[in-house]
Amino acid sequence: MAPVILVTFAGRQKRMEILTRYIHSAMDAGIIDEWHVWDFTRSQEDHEWVTREFGPVRFMGSDAPYQSKGSVAPNQPLRLSATITNDLHIAIIPNDGGDDYFELVIGGWNNSHSALRKLPRSALTHFDRDGVPALWMRATPGILSPGTPNQIVLNVDAAGAPSLHVNNVAIGSWSELDISAGASIMVRGGWGASLELGNVRSRIQRLVGNPNEHMPYWQAYHFYASRLQAFSDSIFLKCDDDIVYMDLEKLSDFIEFRRTNPKYVIVSANVVNNGVCAHWQQLAGSIPEAVGHFERPPGGFGGSLWQSAERANELHDYFLQTNSKHLPLPSKVIEWKERQSINFIAWLGKDLVHMALPKGDDERALTVDLPELLDRPTAIYSDFTVSHLSFGPQEQGLALDHLIGAYDELMRSSIAA
Repeated sequence: MAPVILVTFAGRQKRMEILTRYIHSAMDAGIIDEWHVWDFTRSQEDHEWVTREFGPVRFMGSDAPYQSKGSVAPNQPLRLSATITNDLHIAIIPNDGGDDYFELVIGGWNNSHSALRKLPRSALTHFDRDGVPALWMRATPGILSPGTPNQIVLNVDAAGAPSLHVNNVAIGSWSELDISAGASIMVRGGWGASLELGNVRSRIQRLVGNPNEHMPYWQAYHFYASRLQAFSDSIFLKCDDDIVYMDLEKLSDFIEFRRTNPKYVIVSANVVNNGVCAHWQQLAGSIPEAVGHFERPPGGFGGSLWQSAERANELHDYFLQTNSKHLPLPSKVIEWKERQSINFIAWLGKDLVHMALPKGDDERALTVDLPELLDRPTAIYSDFTVSHLSFGPQEQGLALDHLIGAYDELMRSSIAA
């Protein structure tokens, strides 16, 4: 069977903790094979939580900060498989408690030279190296190969002296350094080069996007589209970090529908607090008029629910009070040819050939531009229900603590059952 990969764009801890429990349960049941958590966090607190909670790291954008990657000690080498074109940075942070660390740059200066620097630990958080002299430098033309994962071995001998081999070539050794107490290792790319680490076997993997981009999500689609051969047989699910309810009993049916209906570019779950879904839910009689009127958003975008915290609060409360936790649509499948919010969607790995999205609005690209180009519709699948906490315009006035508490209680009872 095709492997099922769930992709989540992580941002906010408080909103993602409920989702985390649902996904762990789905993975324990064998419904989801891998969870790829993309770190697009905007606060240091959320970044630190994602780093602690998910891992190991598999990918880093070229501007992503250092990430932890093991340790070295005498007779305990570090071995890396690193796909990168230039400027592989390795931070060697001695365990002796000093204020400095050593930075190896492999294939820097357009893959022409490698160097070793000594830096204060504060330099781990930024890229500025102006005026920092090299302790060692040598010409290493073409040392990093763009055609294969590069094999990196960092040894520390019995006396504590480190040495480096790249693709079976001895690059340097430094007897003047003392790493006899061992060291922790961090890695990053840089100067236009992203870094992918091989041999990541964990079912939960962390991928770190470039920080401070207004619409960063193209990085994820480009990552998968660039690796079409590896992912073409997979089924992808993508969900927002604030999915606070998921009907786990129907998830397998949703995946099977996605697998057996290739004509749709994307298939959406039946989402609570989603303007297009709410319109169809009300047409089917699943949302009474007393809860509010949910119009068809113009062109599938925006609308009164999208911009109103009050309406979101009322819809969430109504859903939480239902016994079935399901708001059926007029039919099992709604074909759709306008924009829709992509709170929980699925696509086929073979369609990655069309999904090297440009920088910009990934939602419009996936639900409007790409379906129009390919002359293929999207769809909404009625029988799999999820609940989406909020859109940006709903943030002010959302009953956040009340809703998270109620959905947390629902999650615990759902998983226990």
